[in-house]
Amino acid sequence: MTLLLATSCSSRNTTSPEPTAVTDSACVLFSPIYTHGDDAQRMDVRTVRAINTHNDMWDRLCGHPANP
Repeated sequence: MTLLLATSCSSRNTTSPEPTAVTDSACVLFSPIYTHGDDAQRMDVRTVRAINTHNDMWDRLCGHPANP
């Protein structure tokens, strides 16, 4: 009986045959962190590392490839 109920609800037209487009908006939602003046010298080393890690990730995901 359960199999009959499950198959009676299914249809070949319930799923879209067209692929779903996925838009990556990560590069719009975050950007590199910029420091000014002597900010880097005044910050804790952990903060500087966190900013560098964030900016390196942005470069990897959103930055333009370097020209050789």
